Amino acid sequence: MVAGVPHARAISHLKKDMPAVYKELVEITGRLEKQRRDVQDFEFTIQDGQLFMLQTRNGKRTAQAAVKFAVDMVKEKLITKEEAIRRIEPAQINQLLHNRIDPASKTSVLHQGLPPAREPRRGASYSRPTMP
Repeated sequence: MVAGVPHARAISHLKKDMPAVYKELVEITGRLEKQRRDVQDFEFTIQDGQLFMLQTRNGKRTAQAAVKFAVDMVKEKLITKEEAIRRIEPAQINQLLHNRIDPASKTSVLHQGLPPAREPRRGASYSRPTMP
């Protein structure tokens, strides 16, 4: 949820609704990823048809995604093999060594939880004081 809007639209809608803004967004984010040499998580807004980039940061990812991104970036000649290896953290290697459920296996839903609140909430937040 950003700016109190609980349901952001898919980026494909932007391409259809505002093709010029979409093109500018793709160009800017491509430059950011090449400059930062990492996948970026970015926030933006559009006001009166003008794109405003609010913030960018290195994207968080699973261990599998970190390896895939590193390999892809080597293939694109954005980073060296040595840098790709340095980017994979020991904890991520540890994650890759653990058994996991095969994503191609047949599964069934055991239980379904409640969705998050749909409206933004206002008010004070209180916590219990810490005891000495």
